[in-house]
Amino acid sequence: MRTLTIIVILLCWSCAARACLRDQIDARAIQWSSQIVEAKLVEVSERIEMKAVIIKPKAGTTGSEVSAVYYYRVYSFEVEKVIESAGNSMKPKYRFEVLRFFGKIDDANAAAVPAVAHPCADTLSRAAMGHSFVLLLKHEQDVKFEKPPVWNDPKNSDPRDAEVHGTRAYVAVHLMLREKTTDADMAKLRAVLTETRAAEKKVSDAEIKKSVEAIVHAASDAQAEPAMSALRAVGFKAVGHIKSARDRRGIPPGVKDRLAKLAIELSPTPISILVGEHAE
Repeated sequence: MRTLTIIVILLCWSCAARACLRDQIDARAIQWSSQIVEAKLVEVSERIEMKAVIIKPKAGTTGSEVSAVYYYRVYSFEVEKVIESAGNSMKPKYRFEVLRFFGKIDDANAAAVPAVAHPCADTLSRAAMGHSFVLLLKHEQDVKFEKPPVWNDPKNSDPRDAEVHGTRAYVAVHLMLREKTTDADMAKLRAVLTETRAAEKKVSDAEIKKSVEAIVHAASDAQAEPAMSALRAVGFKAVGHIKSARDRRGIPPGVKDRLAKLAIELSPTPISILVGEHAE
């Protein structure tokens, strides 16, 4: 991969970035997670470059060239305790990887802004080597990627490639440093987990499909709202059925838009690039 020499300026683009997909443990965080474990951070990789971008100013303008480089680090963990594991794929001593994505941007015209605190980002870093975490995880390749702040490929806004997906790594839906996690925090996690999984199991695929059809045939958003509320309680489990109806031939544009918005609401928040002075 080619390298790029740049000047780092903290940009306002970093203000909206997220290090975890969810900033709290709630039903949505549980719905998005396929693995929930306590694990120790045992290794952190060097920076691995994904893509370097150079955007030249338009002809006849006085703007300056903007360059960026996007990369990731691999954070390796060893499982200490399994709280929930889809397919029982994780066991104590099992080793897995979590990815975090970063960007460095050189834009002489961008104004510097104060650093924004990212508790999830600042907790997971090289300084935490040997420390234990409570991690809610989802496979990286199963989560969409937010378009980076500087980008020049109109056909593909995702800087990840087969090499990244080939790691079979996870991203953090939410994480907590174990030594700072109280008994009350753990009790809340287990309670939300139990309640959420029970709610998911309570609703069958047939009932989900029935609610989706009610949304499709509703004459207005107001009329569709009861069915939409029912699917919000189910969460991510309903997304596949919602998307199937959205993509069905002959669906009116208004209904398609209603279904698309609901699918986005229930799906994991896209992964975003952390730009600027963040702990790595």
